[in-house]
Amino acid sequence: MRVNEPFLAFSMMRILLAFLLVAAPPKAVAVQNVVFDAAALKARGWRLEGIHLTLTDVKAASPRLILAIDQLILPPPYDALRMANIRCDVFDWGNNELWCRRGGAEIGIFRRQTVSGKIFLHIGEKEIVFALNDLRLARGRLSVEGIARGDEWRLRVQAEELDGGPLQRLLKIGLFDIKSGKISLNLEAAGHKARIDDFDLTAEVEDLTLQTQEGRWASEGLILAAAVSAQNRDGLWQWRHRARLAGGAVFIDPVYLDAAEKPIQWDAEGAWNSAREEAEIRSFRYRHEGTGEAEGSARIRFGDGFSLEQADLSVGSRDLQRFSVVYFKPFMEETPGAGISMGGSLTAHLELARNSLTDASISFHDLEVTDAEGRIGVGGGFGTVNWSRRETFRQPSRLAWRRLQLGALPVGPARLSLLAKADTIRLLEKAKLPFLGGAIAINRFDWLANRHREPELYFEGNLNNVSLEQLSRALDWTPLSGTVSGRIPGVEYRNGTLKLGGELIFKVFDGLVKVGELGLSGLFSDLPRLTAEIEVDNLDMDQITRRFEFGGITGRLSGFVKNLVMENWRPLSFYAWLGTPDDDDSRHRISQKAVKNIASIGGGGATDLVSRSFLSLFETFGYDKLGLGCYLHQGVCQLMGLEPTESKEGYYIIKGGGLPRIDVIGYNARIDWNVLMERLKRITSSDKVIIQ
Repeated sequence: MRVNEPFLAFSMMRILLAFLLVAAPPKAVAVQNVVFDAAALKARGWRLEGIHLTLTDVKAASPRLILAIDQLILPPPYDALRMANIRCDVFDWGNNELWCRRGGAEIGIFRRQTVSGKIFLHIGEKEIVFALNDLRLARGRLSVEGIARGDEWRLRVQAEELDGGPLQRLLKIGLFDIKSGKISLNLEAAGHKARIDDFDLTAEVEDLTLQTQEGRWASEGLILAAAVSAQNRDGLWQWRHRARLAGGAVFIDPVYLDAAEKPIQWDAEGAWNSAREEAEIRSFRYRHEGTGEAEGSARIRFGDGFSLEQADLSVGSRDLQRFSVVYFKPFMEETPGAGISMGGSLTAHLELARNSLTDASISFHDLEVTDAEGRIGVGGGFGTVNWSRRETFRQPSRLAWRRLQLGALPVGPARLSLLAKADTIRLLEKAKLPFLGGAIAINRFDWLANRHREPELYFEGNLNNVSLEQLSRALDWTPLSGTVSGRIPGVEYRNGTLKLGGELIFKVFDGLVKVGELGLSGLFSDLPRLTAEIEVDNLDMDQITRRFEFGGITGRLSGFVKNLVMENWRPLSFYAWLGTPDDDDSRHRISQKAVKNIASIGGGGATDLVSRSFLSLFETFGYDKLGLGCYLHQGVCQLMGLEPTESKEGYYIIKGGGLPRIDVIGYNARIDWNVLMERLKRITSSDKVIIQ
């Protein structure tokens, strides 16, 4: 170290002072203290200001020489430390070196805050060394050690049990409020001039409780141990990080992590390229004991905004129920996914590029899905979903379940083979799904995602022996009986509306039911809307009525439902008619119970052409025709029958024929739809339902 002229002058004055003290006449010895002051002394990178050299107890056998310095200014990176009021009780100064072997100082840190402690100082030609010990800070202890040789430097900082509250007030940080907690750390750093080349930091946190001002981050009783190390080589930082959350809890909106029983550990290593403003995470691992874990790598660019250039991520959980509660459900609040819970185990591998997912493979076992809203349910699910953005992708997905619930409709055990790529999902093999005592055969299924609107899909299949009684019960309809089979032609869902490309034809009750002009909009909303035209052709009344304790009727039944409109599966309007076909030559008989039940629908009565007293004498009656129609509008059903009575005071629902014959006349022309449904439900409900 080259010392300038003031330094040499100071040394010469020191020699002169010593000479004068020795050569002084006897009467001068009565002086108790001799003081020498110098304004400043500086060398390369450092500066001493306000130097005071005092010789005390001159009369004593061993006089004391004390060095006091108003301020020491150190070179970078130590210039953040402001050492003032330095007092060296034991020191040496010679050969262009200053040793302060024992003393005290006030250290300015943290925005003009000062602390007092012990100091060791060595300033020489080739190095500067200092040690600050026993510094009292935030009810804890702090020590700082540093050394500089030429342009190279090293620094070590140790802090023991700093109290979080006072430390926050000392730092004047207003981003969060520390309620309690102890912080200990050890920092070792080295570099060249003002550049940091290496650093190692370890920190321990005990019982830390804090909260940010906006409440999005918080901790309670946090116990954390962490370590970070890094090396800078020509602007490329190589770094490594490890941390363990061993107790307490953390809230990072919206995720709440409780480590009281299940500790959390994460480790990572990588590089930072300052020239390219790019971070490379070569490997990372996150493990939440008993909940799940994740590992992978990533490359992130920060130049013109955040960009995830590449990422490879693997996630796994053996307790999907706990994993979903911690990491899935908080993000689903206020979304359609709210109320969905999962169980089982899962592994997933994801690849991303340029902020977008490019490939995914998700496998699950014993999957259980429950929905508080009752929209979906899965039991015993297993399989693998493979997807890629590449059009050349050919790896199939396999799905299976023991139980599937779609709304109120249950689906039995089944397997599906699909191909998922880009924005499409396509069924690879025909599938058969057990459904309400029968089956749904899926012959074709295609699904297309649309970025700015609802997806599109196409479906073809068949219904085989599906129970109408189970279907009507599941959908809370008026009870039906029998089974239904039929072909389902092309069903297309586009622009939020489902349309039928043809007619659904069901073979039921030895007749046909045809459904055409089927449309369904808002399928996935809270208010789905259905429109349809229905034709009923030559159903066997005996098969229909004997399934319930409604009362027996023989003969055939035909009719229609036109302009049907339903919202949320409840009818809004339609025009319907059901009655005896004109060409029906089958035997027409009706039981006494059926007569009474039909009469109760129309609010009318039954009359025997000979004598009404005969009604109680016969179990069955002959009839010529029966028929009942309804025009539903604004919740009211306008009823109509075969024809008006001669008195015009009612309408025939059943017109008698043969012996004994019976007429059933309705007198209510208008009836509330809900009242009508209650009547039908009451007269068709029975514990003796027979399902074919």
